Amino acid sequence: MHFRQSRETRMLLSGRNGCQEGQRLPLIEQRIATTSLAVQNHLSMFLRTHSGPLYYEISGDGPPIVFVSGWAMSCECWRPAVAMLKRTHRCLIYDSRGFGRSQPCSVSASFTIEDHAEDLHAILETSGIFDATIVGHEIGSLIAAFDTDRHPQDTGSLIVVSPRRASLSQDDVRSLSVFTPASLALRELAAFPLLRNLVARRFRRAPQPYRDRLFDDFADLSPRAAYETALSASTADAVSVMDDLIERWAYPVLFVCGEKDKKGAAEARRLFSLASAGKLATMRDCGFLPMLEYRRQFVRLVEDFAASRQEFSHRRGIVRS
Repeated sequence: MHFRQSRETRMLLSGRNGCQEGQRLPLIEQRIATTSLAVQNHLSMFLRTHSGPLYYEISGDGPPIVFVSGWAMSCECWRPAVAMLKRTHRCLIYDSRGFGRSQPCSVSASFTIEDHAEDLHAILETSGIFDATIVGHEIGSLIAAFDTDRHPQDTGSLIVVSPRRASLSQDDVRSLSVFTPASLALRELAAFPLLRNLVARRFRRAPQPYRDRLFDDFADLSPRAAYETALSASTADAVSVMDDLIERWAYPVLFVCGEKDKKGAAEARRLFSLASAGKLATMRDCGFLPMLEYRRQFVRLVEDFAASRQEFSHRRGIVRS
């Protein structure tokens, strides 16, 4: 399999609903209303669960592609890519529990990677989607791996974007741990330099208006969801599930990273070395958010990989263009 050569791409391929965690529902409803124009021609729905609502959208027709967002990000980060891919694919995006519009959560809800994986499976099962190409960004790739391990019928191929061996460093997790839902107003980031710097590092290369939306998403998330998700993703068990799946899975895996995202590039190379059927794409002059920084190039990678996954099953290599 070869990717098309293009100077433009500049790529080197190598709660129960009544038990609320804060009174967030009016804010979430307002967010849905303000984005109604953006989701025209989409099927947008809520799946009601004992832990709270799960917001998801389906658009387009064709082979299914499912997108799983990274830490502290809503599904809005995928919208520019989906706007192109929905012409030839059935695309599903959703907000993980405690993030974006998947709030409020019940007081008994937990936020482990296993919880998020079961949420993903529940949405796919409700939507009648199986054998999908699942695209996971950062923590989203761990969620996709856990879902694939538990429910292999969900996944036909994986695309791992900007992976992390641990989504946040232990220092970052310790920084988050001092902020509790009762003491932290995330809208007042300027008062908390540790959090402000953490978020700024992650989103600094995103183009406008998407950068502002990423900060808005962070300001609106559940602090408990953010902390517990980061803590779960930083465990050795979470890393081992990803490694074990990549090593034994015979189906195609595409690893995508930005050249300037040093941690992501290093982890993508490490995971690629474990894969029996994999391809590695490193995007030049790109950082942590390939789907926003170089949307067209990212979409081309996804389209080419999804179209060729059958013949790709037992082949691997690095291609330069």
